[in-house]
Amino acid sequence: MANYRVEMDRAMCISCGNCIEACNDLWKFGDDGISSLIDSKMEGDIQIKELDDLGCSVDAAGKCPVICIHVYEVDIELA
Repeated sequence: MANYRVEMDRAMCISCGNCIEACNDLWKFGDDGISSLIDSKMEGDIQIKELDDLGCSVDAAGKCPVICIHVYEVDIELA
């Protein structure tokens, strides 16, 4: 079981690319031009990825100007 979960609301994304610049191991631009969480699953407009290590995910969340990226430890929001 993963220790962390990253969620991104793609409907809120303005495609500024800050998450990709901060953490290109986890983020890329999707075919539709919206930032996309690599190898994630979709639930409605929300992309979800489970991680064993936070890596740069908290940095990416902190640089999002519309706060559409959230990072959780188990069920505790970290950013």
